[in-house]
Amino acid sequence: MNNMEVLILKRMISEGIVDFDRLLKSTYKDLGLTELEAFLLMELNTLKTKGTDFVTPKILTKKLTITEEQAVGLMDELMKKKYLNFMLVKGQNGKQKESFDIDLTYRKILEFYQSKIMEEVMTAKESYDTLEDEVVELLERNFQKQLKPLEVELIIKWVHEYKYTKEDIKEAVFQAIKAHRYSISYLDGVLLKKRQVNQDIKVRKTTKKKSKVLKDFLES
Repeated sequence: MNNMEVLILKRMISEGIVDFDRLLKSTYKDLGLTELEAFLLMELNTLKTKGTDFVTPKILTKKLTITEEQAVGLMDELMKKKYLNFMLVKGQNGKQKESFDIDLTYRKILEFYQSKIMEEVMTAKESYDTLEDEVVELLERNFQKQLKPLEVELIIKWVHEYKYTKEDIKEAVFQAIKAHRYSISYLDGVLLKKRQVNQDIKVRKTTKKKSKVLKDFLES
């Protein structure tokens, strides 16, 4: 997840294009938040969109039916869970002052939806004549482009020469999407690295087995 995506969501929320409260109400349980923590984040977002950079427990108690002690506990818990952040910033008078942001919350919401969408894509079940047909369709759908003939030839090589499984390729696609690297060459590198690791493991197991056989022979 890159910072630009977080900034885009932040801008869309501040301009009212995306309803943050509705977004959080539908995801807070999946994000591991309690109902009170979610309501506190909604209030913090409201304050932030109104230009408020400084917040105290007392300010929050005016909007939420909680005590100052509860507000302190909730903010502390949100900082531990990495949903809320406080930092020192330089004010107009040149002096440092405390400010807060919930950019970490925006990031977690984006990561949740990214993971959810990728899971849906990876588990989609359709009928294909061959594995290479399925892989081509999977890549064109997720990379949003038509593959070139040479790229299709490489996919055929993956399937028939290197014997990559559907799970191997889907895992590589998942890594590519997370890394924002939408190219066949990147996928090929991921698959090659995995193949080399598997070959190294196989060699070590074979060597270990031969060593044991030799040891047993010498000791007999």
